[in-house]
Amino acid sequence: MSMHEIESLVEMSVYCLHESQDNTLDRRSLFYNLYELQSLFDTGFTHFRVMDILIEHRFVYTFPITAHPSYAQHQAFLDALAASQKFSFIYTRPEQEWDAETNPVAGYAHFDQQKQTYLLYCDAGSPLWTALVANGTLQGPDAVAPAVTDVFSLALVIARNAAQQQYRDLLNSWYLLLPYMVMAAEQENEPINQDALKEILDLVVAQDAIYAEGLPPLDELPNGGELGKFCEWWYAPAKDKMKTAAEMDNGIDLDAVPFTQEVEKTAGWYDSQVTSLLESIHHSISFMEDNGYNEDTQKSVEGRLQLALDYARKGIELAPNEPGLLVNMGSLYLLVQQYEEALACYNKALALAPDNTYVHLNRAILFYHMEDIPMAIASFEKLLTLEPDNEFAQQWLAQLKNNG
Repeated sequence: MSMHEIESLVEMSVYCLHESQDNTLDRRSLFYNLYELQSLFDTGFTHFRVMDILIEHRFVYTFPITAHPSYAQHQAFLDALAASQKFSFIYTRPEQEWDAETNPVAGYAHFDQQKQTYLLYCDAGSPLWTALVANGTLQGPDAVAPAVTDVFSLALVIARNAAQQQYRDLLNSWYLLLPYMVMAAEQENEPINQDALKEILDLVVAQDAIYAEGLPPLDELPNGGELGKFCEWWYAPAKDKMKTAAEMDNGIDLDAVPFTQEVEKTAGWYDSQVTSLLESIHHSISFMEDNGYNEDTQKSVEGRLQLALDYARKGIELAPNEPGLLVNMGSLYLLVQQYEEALACYNKALALAPDNTYVHLNRAILFYHMEDIPMAIASFEKLLTLEPDNEFAQQWLAQLKNNG
């Protein structure tokens, strides 16, 4: 899995746990373990994607910068940070260089646009949190350290809630990650919770949450030994969707025009954020459709939509001819019912990648929402000339023609 996929998995897991109806969940500890898992990978700092949720469940705490336990000793340095209004990690010894062993990250600081205040942030269980507990700033339940759990037990709690919410994308992400965690546990001679893995696999299969995309090459799975036995069992439900390495090399990327080398990292980062936000938005909308309107969830959706639009615009500024970014921007405009803007995005993407079935699919759905049924039918028909076995397009086309 890529680092962006790890980030998306953690973010989707946070949303899933937040929207769970299980009031017995220790979300604070679950969030702690999720970000401990993320820290094992070379990912970005992603707390601010879901900061409102992390604060609500008291995993993250905010204070004025003057509440730093060593503010008196480092006043000039911390005041200068506040004056800059820039995001900054705060190290255990704030004015010295970072060192993972001797001077790790203790917390972080960021300017809150809404409050117009430079805030100090700390995660439960972090060095800064420990210092704030020690000086009495945090007391009672806030002074209790998060409970540590193994990755398999963590995954099981999330998988149960994801299955209940029919959050297939999240189940699929955990399905792809867990074999790597099994391999890591074996290398470190750490225990593996087999019962948790069995239940997770049952949930994944029951929800039909195994996708072809992201599966490893069939002919590169480990053979023999305990790891080989695990992979044979774990991937058995996915065998009909797996390809050999040679078949995967011959595949064609959905995006006909790649990112340019100069902007790959930055534009790609924005694209991954938008993709992740779209996944979580669609999940939240589906959740409300199944469980009824929820004002907090709706506000969260609206906030994520605005953030995703901002990210998409920045990505397109860097890579204006990248079809994937244009399609994502179109999908966001579709969600906020700005149909003409969505069509402009899809049309530009189509001009760049005329045989990209994903673009045709999105245009067809957009035309349906615009009540332009002839164009929706034409778009689905074009898609089926490129991908005749696309059952989704077949069903839509039949329904549109019958209704017509």
